[in-house]
Amino acid sequence: MAITRSNPPTLHAPVGAYHHVNVVEAGSRVLFAAGQIGVGADGALVRDRRAQIEQAWRNVRAVVEAAGMTHRDIVRLTVYMVGTQDVEFSRECRNRTIEGERPGSTLLFVAGLADPEMIIEIDVVAAA
Repeated sequence: MAITRSNPPTLHAPVGAYHHVNVVEAGSRVLFAAGQIGVGADGALVRDRRAQIEQAWRNVRAVVEAAGMTHRDIVRLTVYMVGTQDVEFSRECRNRTIEGERPGSTLLFVAGLADPEMIIEIDVVAAA
C-alpha cells in the first residue's frame, strides 16, 4: 500500500471523516487533478443543485480511475462550496464516492466559483 493513514495521539480526534496524517511512500505515482465541478461528459454544467453536487463527486471518482487508481488511493480532498445548505448532501455523496475511506480533507465555503452557476468544486490528490 502506498498510503499510511494515522491520527497522532498528540492531536485531537478528527471532527469528521478524515485522518490527520496521510503519508505517501517514496516511488508512488501521485495524481494532482484539476478541480472537479458538476459538468457532465457532454460539457454542460448541471443546473439542479443536488444533481450538480452528485456529478462533481462522480467526476472525482472518474478522474482518479482514469489515472488507473481507485478511491482507496485518494490522499487529500479539498471541497469548495457556495453556501452551506447542501453540505450534508455533499457529505453523503462523498461517502458514497470514497466508500468509507478517510483521506485528509478540507471544506471551504466560498462566495463564488469560476462560473456563477457553479456551487461546488473538488480538488483531489491520489497516490498509488
